[in-house]
Amino acid sequence: MTEKTQITGIGEILMDVFESGSATVGGAPFNVAFQAHQLLTANDRGRGDMVSSVGDDRWGRHILATVESAGISTEYIHVDPEHPTGIASVFVGGGEAGFEIAPDAAWDHLDVLGGDAAIEDLAGRSNAVAFGSLAQRSPVSGATIRDLVSKVKGHRLYDVNLRQNTTNKVRGYSVEVIDRSCEVATIVKTNEAELEEMSGMLGFLPVSSDDESRTWMRMERLLKQYGLFAVAVTRGGKGAMLMTEEVNVQLEDSKLRPEEIHPVGAGDAFSAGLLYGLTQGLPLEKSARLADKLASWVTQYESSTPRLTEEIKGELRAIEEG
Repeated sequence: MTEKTQITGIGEILMDVFESGSATVGGAPFNVAFQAHQLLTANDRGRGDMVSSVGDDRWGRHILATVESAGISTEYIHVDPEHPTGIASVFVGGGEAGFEIAPDAAWDHLDVLGGDAAIEDLAGRSNAVAFGSLAQRSPVSGATIRDLVSKVKGHRLYDVNLRQNTTNKVRGYSVEVIDRSCEVATIVKTNEAELEEMSGMLGFLPVSSDDESRTWMRMERLLKQYGLFAVAVTRGGKGAMLMTEEVNVQLEDSKLRPEEIHPVGAGDAFSAGLLYGLTQGLPLEKSARLADKLASWVTQYESSTPRLTEEIKGELRAIEEG
């Protein structure tokens, strides 16, 4: 019997509250775990799980119920009696998303170092993990996340996700968080704007004036400086670029118009698809095409965690088997 795959998200789980008044469970690492869980369970190949913390409040209870209904274990999600469940107000326009993320959430106080054998075990048997910058804005949660990630023997995907509040410009990241995360990662995934910002923060100054050439140069610098397996850059409607020491992959432009795109969760779906493909032994190009197809599909929905339809399952299966 083939050993089952475990893909884990570590970091923030929160409520995305939209301008329309609707609210859905979100948080980048959770979105990755959710989509990975759907992909793996659709073929009975394993599961996705999430390590995080919620408050002992109505949103926390809603999140736990939603996670459980999706077939994902709540065993690794702590209930914090002292801090509230995280909330992100989401504003969408022109195919781009803006955020207001509440401070001092339960996941800012995620502290399981040496104190939760089940979570330690989960990290040790995970084939892949996804984590980001936001949940490391607190030194306590940052230390916990990096420690757990370092215990994962498979792919460790750092989804840079440079979150900055739209109105007060408060950042949920720092150059120290970016640097330490790249050091523990094997894959760095970012979008073009984030790549430009983090490159400046890390002192990468390519001289090329051509956009694509500059992007490839920055990717190569990241790859070599941190000894990474891969760097992936999503480009919205312009596709994606991926690099390893052996191969470069460039995906073609999306056929979607900006007004058709709801961007929240698309990058997370890309990360989930990429990790799924790689853990199933697919080559980088095929894993990237599967990731891109899943990400494009998610942009049709306001929620970042829509349930897979039979149609998209068939399209993903065709990529995997083709």
